[in-house]
Amino acid sequence: MILAASCAAACGPQRAYLWGDYDSALYAHYANPQDSERYLERLGQIVQKAEVEKDKVPPGLYAEYGYALFEAGRLDEAITYYKKEREQWEESRVFMDKMIRNTRRLKANRPGPAPGGNLPPPAGEAK
Repeated sequence: MILAASCAAACGPQRAYLWGDYDSALYAHYANPQDSERYLERLGQIVQKAEVEKDKVPPGLYAEYGYALFEAGRLDEAITYYKKEREQWEESRVFMDKMIRNTRRLKANRPGPAPGGNLPPPAGEAK
């Protein structure tokens, strides 16, 4: 009897992916969207844990984390996670290529300080 119960428990459904507390993180984000930094932090933790424990991050999670990074203005990191999604999930290739291209385009068109910025000229040089 005990042997049968333990076999049944071991034969139960195995989860292919580690979602962590994704559901509650997403719900909290929709309920309180102004706390986007907390959502970004929680997604990062879920991704890291899934990478370590399951070796394969759930479909769409790299992309969602990348988009959260994008919204936070962290464009280089967003591209990194879009690439991870594209590499791990072939069916996302076309969409992730567009996200990467659009993020790069936005980054290139972003106003920023000119080379050298507002730094004073080196000593001995005129302004």
